[in-house]
Formats: sequence, C-alpha cells, structure tokens
Amino acid sequence: MSSIKDEKDAGSRREFFQGVASGAAGATAMAAALSQIGVPVLNAAQGTEVKPKPESEPGTITLPRTPEGQPYSPFFRNSPPWPKGTEGHKYDHLFCTKLKEESSMPGILADPQIYFRGDSDMPGSKVTLGWQVFLKPVTLVSESHHHAVDEYQFFLGATFPDIAGSFDAEIEIFIGPKYERHIIKEPTAIYLPAGLIHNPLDIRRVTRPLFFTALLMAPFYNNMSQTKGFQELRSAKKID
Repeated sequence: MSSIKDEKDAGSRREFFQGVASGAAGATAMAAALSQIGVPVLNAAQGTEVKPKPESEPGTITLPRTPEGQPYSPFFRNSPPWPKGTEGHKYDHLFCTKLKEESSMPGILADPQIYFRGDSDMPGSKVTLGWQVFLKPVTLVSESHHHAVDEYQFFLGATFPDIAGSFDAEIEIFIGPKYERHIIKEPTAIYLPAGLIHNPLDIRRVTRPLFFTALLMAPFYNNMSQTKGFQELRSAKKID
C-alpha cells in the first residue's frame, strides 16, 4: 500500500516540476518554487532556516540579506573551507600568458591586439579567439567565406565597465548565399553555423572605440574564401 502511495507522490512531484519548468515563466517559476521548497530543507540540514522576504513584484525573487544588508544565496550559506593548496607544475600547460600581438592595422586597430591562437598557443586547444579594439572605420573583410566549424562574433563598446552602453558604431554584414544584408547599430552577438557563408563586413562608423571578438571552434583559424580558396593561419608573432 505504501509503495503505491510513494509512486503516486513521486509522480506528482515529477508532474509539478515539469509543469513549473515549462512555459514562458518557467525559469522564474522554478526558482520561486525552489525558494519555497528547497531552501527550508537545505537550511534545516545546515541547522538554520532562512525565510525569503515577500516578493516586491510578481515573478521576482528577493534574496535574504545579512545583518549588514548584503544579499546572499541561501543555497550557499556554509561554503566549504578555502583550500590551502599544494605546490607543483602539473597544470602549467593549461595557462597561456602570451596573448599580445602587434596591431594588424596600425591607426585603425588599437595596439596591441589580443589573440589566443588555439593549438599554437596551447597544444590541444580546440578554439581560436581574438579581442580587438577598432578606433576608425574600415572594410574588415571584402569578400565572403565560410568555415567548417561554428563561429561566434561579438560587437561591443570598448569603454569599461559599460561595454554595452558605450557601443556607438555601425557595421554592415552580409549573410547567406544570397547576401542578406544586416546593419548592426547596437551591442550584438552573431552565431554563424558551420558552412554558413558570411561577409563582406564593413565597419562603416566608429564614433567611440568598438570592441570586437571572434570565436572560432577550431584549433587554427581557417576559412574557405570566395576567390582565394582555403586559407589557414596557424600562428602569429607574440610581443611582450
């Protein structure tokens, strides 16, 4: 008899969480549900109990606060002790500090530019990633190409810490075999799936420095260009 009841209870719990996790407000509802269900249980196991404050607005969660007024997560009340650590060099190969390169477009690109050249900079790595700050307009790529792997591009402002609010530029990019035209006028991330033709890319206006990042899911930068065929860049000279 009890096993039937347990199965019904387990089924009810599954249905509850499936219902909470679905829909437009799924993530918020799930978090609210956990704050009502999981927090007292977790804190009881730790010997304390924290009751979240009432919601200020529907759909929002108010974290509990310390006596000093600092918000904290009730899920991490008792952090494990900070490790003393050990000395060694076993993982030295997982760190790369040679990232600076001379600007490839002096006067247009801030010097130095920063690049992680994948396997060249860290043997075994499977991504290449660049960070560049554009100071002036420039036609960055004059013809289309595509990659055998996914690429992600990010256009942001270069004034920290507000790299979203400091964006003030205009970029023209073409995507697809029919050259669908897009104009970027706000902080933007672009996902370019493997095989998708993209470019030309024209940075037409740069009123404030533009922060550009390109992430290619490959150990070396390469592409299949419209007129030049396969191109690959395995490494570049680093500077101190």
